[in-house]
Amino acid sequence: MRELTRRTTLAAGLALAATSQASAQAWPTKPSRFLVPYPVGGIVDIVTRSLAEPMQADLGQPVVVEPKPGGNSTLATAMIPQAPADGYSWLMATISHVVVPHLQPVPYDPLTDFQPVALVAVATSVAVVNPSLPVKTLQELVAYGKANPGKLNYLNPGNGSSIHLSAELLKNQYKFDMTPVPYRGIPPGMTDLLEGRLQVGLLPGPLALQHVQSGKLRALAVLADKRLPTLPDVPTFAEAGFGDAQVMSWYVISVRAGTPAAIVERMHGSALKALQSAETRDRLAKAGCEVPAPRSPADILAMWKADYQRYGKLIKEAGIKGDS
Repeated sequence: MRELTRRTTLAAGLALAATSQASAQAWPTKPSRFLVPYPVGGIVDIVTRSLAEPMQADLGQPVVVEPKPGGNSTLATAMIPQAPADGYSWLMATISHVVVPHLQPVPYDPLTDFQPVALVAVATSVAVVNPSLPVKTLQELVAYGKANPGKLNYLNPGNGSSIHLSAELLKNQYKFDMTPVPYRGIPPGMTDLLEGRLQVGLLPGPLALQHVQSGKLRALAVLADKRLPTLPDVPTFAEAGFGDAQVMSWYVISVRAGTPAAIVERMHGSALKALQSAETRDRLAKAGCEVPAPRSPADILAMWKADYQRYGKLIKEAGIKGDS
């Protein structure tokens, strides 16, 4: 009887596995929804739509982009672990995915409840100063901050944002004084930066370029793996000797943990195919993003884990709190 039960259980398990495999191979058979944790028209929304459209064409089923801002990105993020692990609910995860859990309680585990699929873009930022500040390099900025405590401040568009973390990491690593001035996003602080009430900003590439070319701001260094073609004389953080203070602001297509490997592989391949398109790359470039070297889902998960530890340590040491 025990042997019969064992065989029956084994047969049932094999049948279930075969059914799951067949389902994965047939995927997709219906529309997928692509959740965006931020508002329509922002960089995250633009990156998402840049990938959704070519992937929809490749997969042969609609990919419906659904912006769900709220809760400091947690509203949309929390919907993924609640959805079936069938590959029909996607999330565009950003660096906030591993940062926000250090700033506030969240109803999910950012590492174990999610399966990364594809790293599709990284944002490029430019460290700029108001020209009234007598510095032309990052080294000079650090030296000025050390020699003039209380005289440097910077535009903070939101606690825990990549820009906020980049500035705090630079301060933390090189022990100089620079005060964050909080705003709800970058646009509200731009007037103060351009008029000199703020001295320092870390701005998206296209926005920085506009004001650097007009002479209203001075570029010091680029937060990117390589120099920007539009600012060829501006070194990267690494070239300037500050590679250990660089925050990579990434965009990763993600699904619920437990999604069949065959579906994850199909999505991964579709995303990489989309990134080969000149049109997709152009749309990302106009949003201030570049296409990174491909990484496997396992490599992306390792990156998430490393960033979770790194930024958690920074948040604790710098005493960073969540936005109220």
